[in-house]
Amino acid sequence: MSTSVFMIAGEESGDVLGGALMVALKAQRSDLSFVGIGGDAMQAQGLSSLMPMRDLCVMGVFEIAMQLPRLLKLINAVVEEIEKAQPDIVLSIDLPDFNFRVAKLLKKRGIFKGKILHYVAPSVWAWRPGRAKYVSGFLDGLMCLFPFEPQYFEPHGLKAAYVGHPIIEQDQSPDRSIRDALELEDGTDLIGVYLGSREQELKKHGTIFVEALNEIYEARPNSFAIIPTLPHLEFQVRNIMTDCKMPFFVISDVSKKWNVMKSCDAALAVSGTVGLELSYMHVPHVIAYKANALTGAVVKALATTEFAHLTNIILGRAAIPEFLQGDCASETLSDAVVKLLDAKDSQSADFASLQKALTEGSADTPSKRAADFVLSYC
Repeated sequence: MSTSVFMIAGEESGDVLGGALMVALKAQRSDLSFVGIGGDAMQAQGLSSLMPMRDLCVMGVFEIAMQLPRLLKLINAVVEEIEKAQPDIVLSIDLPDFNFRVAKLLKKRGIFKGKILHYVAPSVWAWRPGRAKYVSGFLDGLMCLFPFEPQYFEPHGLKAAYVGHPIIEQDQSPDRSIRDALELEDGTDLIGVYLGSREQELKKHGTIFVEALNEIYEARPNSFAIIPTLPHLEFQVRNIMTDCKMPFFVISDVSKKWNVMKSCDAALAVSGTVGLELSYMHVPHVIAYKANALTGAVVKALATTEFAHLTNIILGRAAIPEFLQGDCASETLSDAVVKLLDAKDSQSADFASLQKALTEGSADTPSKRAADFVLSYC
């Protein structure tokens, strides 16, 4: 008899995580079936997706409030689908604002009889620590990316396991393939520009980032920008870059993600998972973020850490420059990137410290450890 898994991912990073986990699960069990909501990576591994993944993704207090009626309808629809299908396991991946509402409603209604697991612990160590007790009321198991996370949930009776961060499965070997494909001359500074994976992030940061690139180009006319994005956002990104004076190339081939990153001399990124990825790939960078004023005020009031960048949080120091809210301005960003280009090894010691922190522990890959945890419920 096969084991059915209902998976939910709502953004690209979760889709990649889910796809790798499915590979590891299928390596151990051939009788698994997958349905739910996911993107290209999960569908490539056999997930039958009920709707476009990006329909679930909204971030920010104000933004969620504006779309709450639509999200509540989606949550109810997903819960009813799970209750009808009665899978053995519901496995949600990150996206806590949506996934935790689904899990809580499933527990409250009591119609679904399987187990509810979640991959990527909420960052209770950074803000809203009360969520540890809250999620323990409706989750049966939690997979954590960092070794210090399980201790926040176990006192509340939730089985939580440290599985490791998937970034450590990536090859860090130097790569010039993108520079060669672009036919860049020696001495050209290739700057990665990461505008975010959501439309609202493009709107908030696009103009600021383009102005920063123009200022960088004035200071360093040998610069070239490469802008990785997702296929469904490529048109908006190209429109945003219309006023960019620096030569640039927009790439939406997600299979080239790591080749692009390892080719960069420096990067300017919207705060998010990409910051940790850039650190692990030893790419000097700065992060920036400008949220809605209400969202920013709420996050600041509830934060329990002084940093936004995961590298800074893990290392406990301001290793990577952060420019948030009012500090997210073209002049401050351009000045910071120029400084990095002038001293390209300035963050190297911090990158080495981060790598050591992320790779200590089990010899198994994070995907294998996550798969073992999931299968322990089958």
